[in-house]
Amino acid sequence: MKRSIAGIFALAALLMAVSMMALPAAAQDDDAADTRTITVTGFGRSAGAPDVAYVSLGLQITDENPSTAFSRANDGIAAVRDAIIALGIAPEDLQTTGFNMWMQDTFDPQSGIPTGGRTYNAQNLLTITVRDVAITGNVVTAGIEAGANIINGLNFGIADTSSLSQTARVNAIQDARERAAQIAGALGLTVGEPLRVDESVQGGASPDSRLAMADMGGGGASISEGQLSVSVQLTITFALQPGA
Repeated sequence: MKRSIAGIFALAALLMAVSMMALPAAAQDDDAADTRTITVTGFGRSAGAPDVAYVSLGLQITDENPSTAFSRANDGIAAVRDAIIALGIAPEDLQTTGFNMWMQDTFDPQSGIPTGGRTYNAQNLLTITVRDVAITGNVVTAGIEAGANIINGLNFGIADTSSLSQTARVNAIQDARERAAQIAGALGLTVGEPLRVDESVQGGASPDSRLAMADMGGGGASISEGQLSVSVQLTITFALQPGA
C-alpha cells in the first residue's frame, strides 16, 4: 500500500509539472489571438516610354486565276520584306503571321444573281518587331511604298518591365501604409509592422492614357508612341498598436 501511495504522489507531481510548462504556451496563443490587425490594399503605377514596336503589314491580291493571285501575293510580300530589311531591321525580326487564300463568286450588282464568274483572293501578312521605335513610322511607310495594302495592327511594348514593376511596387506599399494609417488614426490607433503581403501584378505594360503622346514622324508615317505603365496591387495586413 505504501508503494501504491508513493506512486500516486509521483504521478500527481509529474502532471503538475507538465501543466506548468504548458501555461506559457497557452498565454502566447492568447496574446496572438488578441493581436489587432488591419488589412488594406495599396495600388502602385509606374510609366515609361516604349522601347519596342510590333507592326503588322501585308497585302491582298485578287485575281480570276488562283495561281496568279498566289504568285502575286508571294512576290509582293517579298518586296515588302526587302524594303523593311533595307531600313536595318534584322531578318529574324520579321515573321509571317497570316497566309490565306479563298474564292469568291461574283454577283450582278442590280439583281444580286450570280454571274457564274469567280475570283480568288490571296493574302499574306507579316509582323515586324521594331527595336528602335524612332523608325516605326519609316517602317510603315516603306512597307506601303513597297506594295503593302493592309495595315493589320501596331502595338508598342517595353522589353524589360522589371524596373517599372519595382517602382510600382514601392508606390503600392506606400499607398497601403497611408491607407492603413488613415484608418488606424480615425480609430485612435497606430500602424505597426506588416504581418502578411499578397501581390498582384498586371501582366505586361498597358497604355497610360494620362500621359501626353509624342509625335515620332521623322519623314515616315505619323506615329505616336505615348507611354506604357505597369500596375501593382498589394494587399497588406498590418498589426495595430495603441495610439500615442
